[in-house]
Amino acid sequence: MSLKTHSDADLLSLLKADDTLAFKELYDRYWYKMYSIALRKLNRKEVAEELAQELFVMLWQKRATLRIINLNAFLQVSLKNLAIDYIRHHIQEEHYLDSLKQYFPLEIMTTSDMVYFNDLTEALQKALAELPEKTRQIFMLNRFERLTIREIAAQLNLSEKSIEYHLSRSTTYLRQHLRDYNAYGLTFLTFLLY
Repeated sequence: MSLKTHSDADLLSLLKADDTLAFKELYDRYWYKMYSIALRKLNRKEVAEELAQELFVMLWQKRATLRIINLNAFLQVSLKNLAIDYIRHHIQEEHYLDSLKQYFPLEIMTTSDMVYFNDLTEALQKALAELPEKTRQIFMLNRFERLTIREIAAQLNLSEKSIEYHLSRSTTYLRQHLRDYNAYGLTFLTFLLY
């Protein structure tokens, strides 16, 4: 049975009842439009595809609880929020990579040094991304923004003990996940993890 003639409201009702064909019709109807909007905003094809995909995964996962009046508007606002989160995270990564470069001056690096640096950077990004949000935030404020425990506690409205806990948790986790890089990146990793 074709659902192409159904309205968005009808499809949303079917979607709430776990109708996968209704979901497929909404996906076919809106995916390219959302992808195009993300591509215009971010100018990166892979990221635009990923965000459009994430948008529809969220729609499917939250189908039973969402209260949507205008699907097009809902999708555009949700996509905007996903793009803002992506940009915010990307800007943080760039800032931290700049900090990392201070310990590995690129002009004196050999090709093998560059390969190692790229591997270390990728491993660090991956390990940071695996930390819980609050733990990652506290670690980055302390190690990259150079805020003290007291300053972080005041900024996040948490106790100093809580900040110490998150820092201990993050450094232990990162030490374990970056232990293969200790030999070469000792200066940077010592600064970062100890």
